[in-house]
Amino acid sequence: MRPADVHDACHLAQVNIGTMRAPTDDPAVSEFMDNLDQINAKADAAPGFVWRMQTAEGDASSIRAFPNPLELVNMSVWQSVETLRDYVYRSDHVDFFRRRADWFEADAKRVALWWIPAGVVPDLVDAVHRVEFLERHGPSPYAFGFARADRPLIIEDTTPDEPHTLDLVGRLNAELTALADDPCENHFSLTNAETTGNNGRMIRARYDGRLVGCGAVRRIEPTIGELKRMFVDESSRGLKIGAALLDRLEVVAARLGLAELRLETSARQPAAIALYEGAGFTPCDPWGEYLATATTSRCYRKALSSTRPPTRGDRERSATKRARRPPAPVEGFSVA
Repeated sequence: MRPADVHDACHLAQVNIGTMRAPTDDPAVSEFMDNLDQINAKADAAPGFVWRMQTAEGDASSIRAFPNPLELVNMSVWQSVETLRDYVYRSDHVDFFRRRADWFEADAKRVALWWIPAGVVPDLVDAVHRVEFLERHGPSPYAFGFARADRPLIIEDTTPDEPHTLDLVGRLNAELTALADDPCENHFSLTNAETTGNNGRMIRARYDGRLVGCGAVRRIEPTIGELKRMFVDESSRGLKIGAALLDRLEVVAARLGLAELRLETSARQPAAIALYEGAGFTPCDPWGEYLATATTSRCYRKALSSTRPPTRGDRERSATKRARRPPAPVEGFSVA
C-alpha cells in the first residue's frame, strides 16, 4: 500500500482516563456534568468524528470500567490524528479542556492513541493495555500521544499457513537456523489446529502497510499456553513491535481462559531473553520436547492477570517496579 492508502484504511482510537475530584452528583463537579451532553454533541458533530463509547442514553460517565467510581473513561474513534487534534485544541471543546483540573485530579490523567482498521470498534480492555504499554515503554507505533503520531501499526489475526505469514515464518526459521550449531536445537512446529478456536491464536503485525512480525499462543494444558513463532523483521527492530506482539498475545491468552504463559527461546538470543524478562517472565524448567535441548533452550513462565482494567493501586505498584527496571533492550527475533 502507498502511505496515503495505509492511512485511508485506518482510523485513530483514543482513550482518556481520569479521576474526578468528587462523585458525579456532587455540586463540586456539577458544571462539568451539566455541560457533558453539550461536550458530547460537539464531538459527535466534529469533522472526522467516527464513534465514541456511550450508553444507550448517549452517556459514558455511567460506564464503570474501574473499581473506583470516580475513575471515568472516555474512548472514541476519529478519521485521523489531525481531526482529533482540531477537536481537542481548536474547537469550543478547548474551553472545557483548559479547565480539566477544576473537575479531575491533575496527577491521574492517562491518555493513549493507537491505530485500528477502519470500521473496527476498539475494545476497552485493549485500550487499557495500550495506556499501560505507553506508560511502561514510552511512545511507539503501538501506543502514542499527540507529540508523536506514529505511522499505523495494525495487529491482525492470521494462520500459520497463510502465504504472507509463511514468508514471515520462513525468515524467522532462516535466522534461527543460522544461529544454531545443531538443527535439533530448533523447535519450529505449529499447526493451524493449534491456533484456531479455543486452542490458540496467531497474530501478525502490519507497520505502515507492510507485514513486519508475527507471534502465536497455543494451549498446551487446560490453563497453560505457550508462545510460539515470535518474530520481528530486522528492518523494524527497535520500534517495540516485539513488545507490542507480546502484549497483544497476553490479552488473547487471558481471553482464551489461560492463567499462565510459557515459552522456550535459545540461549543464543540475549535480546529476546531480555525482552521476556523485562515483561515479567521468569525462568522455569524445560518440558516436553525441550527436555532434549536443555543445554541450549531457555524456558520461561508468567502468570497472567485477569483482563479487568487495573486499579490505581495496581498502577502505583507497577510504576514502582518500572522505576527499578533497567531500560528495555532493542528487540531481536524471538521464540521458535
